[in-house]
Amino acid sequence: MRITIYFMIISLGFACSNSHKLLQEANQISQAIKLQFAPDSREAIFSPNFSMNRNNELVVRGETSLQEAKLELLATLEALEIHLVDSLTLLPEKKLGDKNWGLINLSVVNLRANPKHSAELVSQAIMGTPVKLMKEEQGWYQIQTPDKYIAWLDKGAMALKTKQEMEAWRNTERVIFLPDFEVVKDPAKKEVVTDLVAGAILKIEKENKTSYDLSLPDGRKIQVEKSNCERFADWKNQELNDRSLLSDKAKEFIGRPYLWGGTSAKGVDCSGFVKAVYFMNGIILARDASLQFLHGDTISPEQGFLELTEGDLVFFGRAETAKNEMKVTHVGMYMNNGEYIHSSGRVRINSFDPEAENYNDYRSITWLGGRRVLNRIGEPGISKVSEHEWY
Repeated sequence: MRITIYFMIISLGFACSNSHKLLQEANQISQAIKLQFAPDSREAIFSPNFSMNRNNELVVRGETSLQEAKLELLATLEALEIHLVDSLTLLPEKKLGDKNWGLINLSVVNLRANPKHSAELVSQAIMGTPVKLMKEEQGWYQIQTPDKYIAWLDKGAMALKTKQEMEAWRNTERVIFLPDFEVVKDPAKKEVVTDLVAGAILKIEKENKTSYDLSLPDGRKIQVEKSNCERFADWKNQELNDRSLLSDKAKEFIGRPYLWGGTSAKGVDCSGFVKAVYFMNGIILARDASLQFLHGDTISPEQGFLELTEGDLVFFGRAETAKNEMKVTHVGMYMNNGEYIHSSGRVRINSFDPEAENYNDYRSITWLGGRRVLNRIGEPGISKVSEHEWY
């Protein structure tokens, strides 16, 4: 009896040793795949959790928004002859059913870091923006916006759609609203329905002589003057051949308040400001400054601001040292003659030139360089609205 127990203990110890090694190996593989497919959790979800079950089998739980990452994980483990019980959830979660898409249904909605109104405001989305649903939690949806950003949105802020309904929406005649702000009314009752901000995308119901009758994503009807909008198909297919259009749009924001997480005409943070300027010119940038820093041709601080051209993004923060990594904390857009426009307290213009009245010493000291995005349209983090399949 004692001998049997002894061998059982030895076997259990060997199994525990093997289990620990197996878990360690699986986690290392998972981390390598995460670096390849989902290096930033703001833009992709890949969070496998490994454990051993009672049969001493490796089990993977957790969730991912990337089918290709899940397939890579399963294939890699299979190639190593590691038997796996697959319980890794592929988002969108199945309980959402067919309606796992949405269209933003309010003029501007607030996207949160967590599913509650008191959570950090991390971004915004404008009426008519298509979003992909990931999962639902107590009246909140985890969603992904066209720039890949992932956040939480309360259920009343969008109209839920099926894949087929989204396809139908993409094939309808639409307009994009151009002015900063307007309160609009029902064409029949002449009662206020909603407000609109620049960038709203709406379905055309009827074309009148000087106006359009439009429908919101939930079906409510409004009327907008033709002079305040442009047909979406025409707008999105325009080429940005004149960089001054970026500066012209940026200057329309001057004096607007800084709003952490803001990306609309109602208020913008630094990255939300340049993102809004580029979007109104048909280009989708990554959401945050540290993400925008990863894309485009580099203009280093050593090259100097004279190498910058109109429309280049300019970044600020903490330079890399022997003790600290580089940290991007701010972004603006270069204009001309040493000047850049950015959202800092409010949207304003400052200069890199020490002789200029609007010179900002702090920003010049913390300048990390620039990124020329217009040379890299179509690459990750810099996409044209006309080429984005969600639109």
